Amino acid sequence: MAGMRKAGHLEEDAIAFYSAEMICGLQFLHSKGIIHRDLKPANIMLDQESHIKIVDFGLAKENISGNDTTTRKAGTPRYMAPEVIEEKEYNAAADWWSLGIIIYQMATYTFPFTSPMGKQLSPLTDEPFYPSWLSDELVDLLQALLEKDHHLRLGKNGKIREHPFFRCIDWVKLENRQLTPPFQLAVRSVKNFRDSEGESPFFSRKIFLNKRNRVLEEFSFLDPDLQE
Repeated sequence: MAGMRKAGHLEEDAIAFYSAEMICGLQFLHSKGIIHRDLKPANIMLDQESHIKIVDFGLAKENISGNDTTTRKAGTPRYMAPEVIEEKEYNAAADWWSLGIIIYQMATYTFPFTSPMGKQLSPLTDEPFYPSWLSDELVDLLQALLEKDHHLRLGKNGKIREHPFFRCIDWVKLENRQLTPPFQLAVRSVKNFRDSEGESPFFSRKIFLNKRNRVLEEFSFLDPDLQE
């Protein structure tokens, strides 16, 4: 989306809208006992009406409800929650961590565990860097989603829809697709896209560049030595 790339980062009202649509999608999946386990920009698409669609369920895990957990390491390293990295028992809270990473990227076009000097930090031991120009409400939301203790992480714990960052979201209208998305795709024909549903990537891979202007790779991982 050229306008988004030109801006350098999304305005917070747009972040709130797209984050809210992702929240609705995750809550639906989790209500069905499904954890995605590979939530990342490459798996977030816009449909022809510019609404969010979560795609690629190749690493999804079913039958994870209530206190159920799994231990198999799966996902894309930069989006993995600490408990997944350490191969501890985890549940749907891991998806909420991944959402926190994505929201941070929408706001900054970089990763939270990267210092201002470009040094790679550890999500296991370090705290994210929050630019001073982020609003207090957005920082609070990110801190709650990027909580290392998955028992305390917002999404799995607490009522994320009631967070102040989403105070302008009408959740009923959002779920009924009655709110106009902040960005509109210029779609003349579904032939513009590779797939038959006319979906377009929410993020362009070209915008995720490191200090040396190399594209950050987003490889998915599934530990072949562990059985679920």
